[in-house]
Amino acid sequence: MQHEPAPQPTPDAHGPFGRVVDVRKDAPTSASPAWVTWLLFMVPLCIAEFRDLPEFEIARVSARAADLIASHGDDAQYGGHHQRSARTAIAKGLAVLARADGGVTALGIHACVRPHVGCPGISPTHSSPSKHEERDV
Repeated sequence: MQHEPAPQPTPDAHGPFGRVVDVRKDAPTSASPAWVTWLLFMVPLCIAEFRDLPEFEIARVSARAADLIASHGDDAQYGGHHQRSARTAIAKGLAVLARADGGVTALGIHACVRPHVGCPGISPTHSSPSKHEERDV
């Protein structure tokens, strides 16, 4: 009689950088390939930056990002004096939203910090991705 190892419990978090995956092929609309690549890099860094912040700080970051996006969101897409800060605000906003149940799917990426039902990062279609199809960081 051979013993099978006990199933490993599902982790309650994806790690310090969360899970951020490219979902452009499943999304009706998404950002440009360069934008998606940048978000795949930047959103996990923001998730890690916010990991140990208290909720009142997360709320402050969220409000600041929302204000910047509302004021200069067009600069993020079309260029302008506030392009860098607006793009960073979008990445920070997505990182904050990744903390919600089910994470966030927008602009061609999905980001989450905990495993959840229906996560594109763990679906059968993403079970053995190539390096260019999924970034699990």
